[in-house]
Amino acid sequence: MMRTDEELRKSTSCHFCIGFEFRHSIFLMGCRFVLLLILLANAVIAADSPSSTLQPWREYKTILWVGDSAAKRPEKLPLFYNRIREMGINTAMVYGDGNPQPLLDNKFPYYVENIVNTGLCLKFNSKVTDWDKFVTEWARTDRPESALVRDYCLDDPQWQNRARKQMRDVASKNRAHEPIAYDIRDELSTTISANPFDYDFNPIALQGFRKWLQTQYEDLASLNREWETSFASWEEVKPFTTDQIKNRMSSGVAIPRGNPDWQQVQSLKFDPAAAQKDATRWNLSPWADFRTYMDLSLARVLDQLRHAAREIDPKTPVGIEGTQMPHAFGGYDLWRLSQSLDWIEPYEIGNAREILGSFMPGKTLLTTVFENDTNHARRRLWHLLLEGDRGCIIWWSEDCIDWKSDDYQLTAKGKALAPVLKEMTSPLAQLFLRAQPEHDPIYVLYSQPSIQVDWLLESTVDGSTWLRRFSSYEADHNQVARTRNGWLKVFQDLGYTPRFISTEQLASEEFAANTRPAALVLPGVCALSMKEIAALRRFGSQPASSHARAIFADVSPGMFDEHGRLRNAYPLTNMFPASQSKAVHALLTGGPRSKPGDLAEHVANRLTAVPEDDWTSWIADQMKFMPASIQIPASARVRTRRYRCGKHRLVAFERNVDYHMSEDLKQAGGNERLETSVQVEARLGSSVHVYNLSTQEYLGRLDSLHFTLDPWHPALFALTREKLNTKQILDELRAQEE
Repeated sequence: MMRTDEELRKSTSCHFCIGFEFRHSIFLMGCRFVLLLILLANAVIAADSPSSTLQPWREYKTILWVGDSAAKRPEKLPLFYNRIREMGINTAMVYGDGNPQPLLDNKFPYYVENIVNTGLCLKFNSKVTDWDKFVTEWARTDRPESALVRDYCLDDPQWQNRARKQMRDVASKNRAHEPIAYDIRDELSTTISANPFDYDFNPIALQGFRKWLQTQYEDLASLNREWETSFASWEEVKPFTTDQIKNRMSSGVAIPRGNPDWQQVQSLKFDPAAAQKDATRWNLSPWADFRTYMDLSLARVLDQLRHAAREIDPKTPVGIEGTQMPHAFGGYDLWRLSQSLDWIEPYEIGNAREILGSFMPGKTLLTTVFENDTNHARRRLWHLLLEGDRGCIIWWSEDCIDWKSDDYQLTAKGKALAPVLKEMTSPLAQLFLRAQPEHDPIYVLYSQPSIQVDWLLESTVDGSTWLRRFSSYEADHNQVARTRNGWLKVFQDLGYTPRFISTEQLASEEFAANTRPAALVLPGVCALSMKEIAALRRFGSQPASSHARAIFADVSPGMFDEHGRLRNAYPLTNMFPASQSKAVHALLTGGPRSKPGDLAEHVANRLTAVPEDDWTSWIADQMKFMPASIQIPASARVRTRRYRCGKHRLVAFERNVDYHMSEDLKQAGGNERLETSVQVEARLGSSVHVYNLSTQEYLGRLDSLHFTLDPWHPALFALTREKLNTKQILDELRAQEE
């Protein structure tokens, strides 16, 4: 028999894992569906245990970046905080060493923003805040090496001590109030954004570089052999600048003199089949090793600053905001950065969000909301929540509140975002936030040395103007970034959920122990160590009795070593051809296959009325050994996500939009063809009981789903092996209480 509302309320108010407020808010949604959500939510949380001393981040945080206007009228601060609560904001911020008392008085959680404001972001407090003017003047005045000294050396002990003290002071000031997070700095970089420049030739940095080199090479003779140099002592060792390495590339001389022949540089074309006849020209190691060290320098100092805060406040996570795409410059080796942080807010450029999500499982990722309208904000925030985001930062209070109105009314933007923010903190969103995502064993390899080598090869066409290859240009034109995105979109359209792995993970014993059917994708991976090449060989040479495997490559993998030096002999000739032509090669258990074409063009082509390529069907043919768990026609351009929820499953479907942030920090667009509803048929692989979580309907026992997918909101379903009824749910709840 059905219980009364009061009986149901009492039956779900005991102290098991979900918490009263969450249960009560679910209860308000109504009847049996309430109980289903409670059961699913309890199944999630039972497996959700913190893995460190950090305070858990289990709720979705809607954070407002607060400008100066609110503090100008202290007497109206209570009104301000009430108004942003009405908007759906549940967290605010304190800037640096600012006073948190107004937030405490108004019972508002907060995070601390931009603690280290000198040295990490050269857009402010430096001599190069006008970067365009700076590099233009540098080029005009004969490109002096003296300008390659960064205003603040990240290896300078004095700067490091000041920065650590700032972290400790802020942690001491805020620890007792339990802020949700500490942000070291927003939009930090070794240059500005990911703009190319040869920082840092500070003597302190060069000394640190030499010490690091001694951990990478057996002795000086080994370094000289690798670099093709003749340094007589470690104290003489200096990296090549970008101009110097391009001089080597254009001349073919190991230690060239004078300036590069820029016309010769522009005419260079790397041909893998012929390059080994003139290998010195393509020995990029004296430049690439320094780029690696600058990546290490930034990641290392961030780790030091994190530990400085943790010494005082071990519970509050420490991270950064406004990160850039993977790049040879700026310090943006995303694998290194991911190992130095507790949380991060990446800009969606060059698949940075997907990469960092793969590298930081269980850690908090956020996004910044620049949208002004309901639909675009809802679509992207749901997309990112399903990706694993645990909150968002609304930019900013200045255009969400009408400061001229006596009662601080919400602006049109504030009103447009309000329903979205409330939806993101709803019980339904919370259910997916806490569920365990499922991924397919499709591994996309991230190789920072390959990104470095590729930048030098791609930038030859720029000649002497390589320094103006700003990150805004790179985001839209970098070949490897576009190809990497093409791979993701192909697999996602086919219903798969791939993930990224680093070269370090590839070479690990854990990866070697995996014998399941799997695929490995090598987007632009031209540089590999011998250990990584051995891992590739091992992956691709499973015995016939083992499970099927596939390796996909769009360049000749491993032509260069991990230092950026072209190898004298191509080590993977038995697996992939050394070819200049644009093509994708697949190494399968049944033998190799190839398809000519440029996968970098696929992201644009897939959204045309009649796609000009057939990459999805070709990849699908190669992946027949491992079909997608839930199958949808690739032409629908739908992204499928699967989650484990105890013994149950959650599934989400969304239009497979290409999210890409432009230079003005807005979404770049180009997805108009995906802004219409689409009829979807999804084959589930087996017969299960299906509940539509969006419409709160039981659909029956099904082996396929037929539904209309809204372009602005995902379709959300629960799949159970047995039909759930009131008595069964209550019995399971009682069992958990006992």
